[in-house]
Amino acid sequence: MSLKTIRSNPILLTDSYNFSHENLKENTDWEVSHLYNRSKGMIYYGVIEGVVNNVLTTQITEQMVQEAQAIADRNNVPFPYETWMRVVNELNGYVPLTVQAMPEGTYCPPGTPFAQIRNTVEGFGDLVTWFEPILLHTHFASTTATQALRIKRYTEQKKRQYGYDDSFDWRVHSFGFRGHRSLEDAYWAASSWSMFNPGTDDIHISQHISASAIVGSISASAHKVTQQFDDELEGFKHMIKKTAEAGKTIVALVIDTYDAYRVIDEYLYGLASFARTQGVHIVLRPDSGDTWDQAVAAYRVVKRNKMKNVSVIIGEDMSYENMVKADAFFEEKNVPLNFISYGIGGGFYNYVNRDTLGHAMKTSYSNNKNRMKFSSVPIKRSIPGVVSPYYTEGGDLRIRYEKEVGEENAYEVIYHHEAGYETPEFKTDGPEHWEAVRDLALTQTMEQHIIYMDDEIRDEVEEFRRTYRISI
Repeated sequence: MSLKTIRSNPILLTDSYNFSHENLKENTDWEVSHLYNRSKGMIYYGVIEGVVNNVLTTQITEQMVQEAQAIADRNNVPFPYETWMRVVNELNGYVPLTVQAMPEGTYCPPGTPFAQIRNTVEGFGDLVTWFEPILLHTHFASTTATQALRIKRYTEQKKRQYGYDDSFDWRVHSFGFRGHRSLEDAYWAASSWSMFNPGTDDIHISQHISASAIVGSISASAHKVTQQFDDELEGFKHMIKKTAEAGKTIVALVIDTYDAYRVIDEYLYGLASFARTQGVHIVLRPDSGDTWDQAVAAYRVVKRNKMKNVSVIIGEDMSYENMVKADAFFEEKNVPLNFISYGIGGGFYNYVNRDTLGHAMKTSYSNNKNRMKFSSVPIKRSIPGVVSPYYTEGGDLRIRYEKEVGEENAYEVIYHHEAGYETPEFKTDGPEHWEAVRDLALTQTMEQHIIYMDDEIRDEVEEFRRTYRISI
């Protein structure tokens, strides 16, 4: 097994404890489970491409089952061999599940069962949660999409507040590929960012998303470029000249290869003057030390000398939350926000995890009864039963029990396979889907802060409290 083949056997895309659950449970005829974002509201994204199209639509073979059994034997864990062989022999190798989910791009308030999964053939209830681990991996796509949209909305708000022109839309830039933990994370982050924001170094994403996306960057130096020159100042002038010769009007110069304050205090006036003769705007990038203080120092030089072709981009440890804090700092220092740009990188992408949005999967129906997790922590409580989300006339998202086929239901079926089907029915991904996700997300207000439940569900939750003598 290698990174190239890690998805070659979908049966193994789970935790080993799932191997034993069929033996531990009393009845696995029928089960239903929900996926939740329990702690924060989110823009839901990533299950169709990340799980449905790349896992569930893979045809299970006898060889895969044999391989899983061999690995189970090697690790001394049980494995539901007969169940998976039934998938091969009775169901043409496809898992007998129905996966319903909110349309991708939907805002889901905290506590939303944004996906509902159930088996379609009796006796396969254990497979409802088999892919729980990889389903929960989709937290990253949803988290990055949510944060990217929040950045867009925040940028728009500041643009209106100060009356800045459209160039302000580009003030937050994704530094791209280099800051990610994996190729998959790089893909999801770039896909999410490009839905809502124009500036990115993630050029690879252009291969995968709609041509309507605005993917752009500027000429930018790096320490390795500066290090080629014996004289730092002459190196900067060379970069400016070459930018102009290439027909470009903006270049970013990283200024901390040696001493950022020397660049600001000794070089900046002359550099700006030279760049003006070349028709080039300089973006200074402090990359170590107190970058906020360096930005203030640069602005003072710019203001004192009435320079019009200099600004700053800060990319160290920058997240949505830190960007808001930085803006407050610069506003207090009377530095115009259109002088400051931000580079989003590792500080944004690598400090999110499954708990950021509270992703979890919980059983809602099993062994012939509605079930729930009732925790002393309210955000960790799940919702019992088979549910049907819907919107009120006021636009609130509510949850009720599923009553009958055809009733108003915000879920859509994104995967379905049952006995008699040659292949599953499923929703496809691709550039058109990405565009639809973006367009839907842009209509979302993100103002609802809790999921609402109809009285019938609330009554059953109360019954759970009484039955299990929960005192809270």
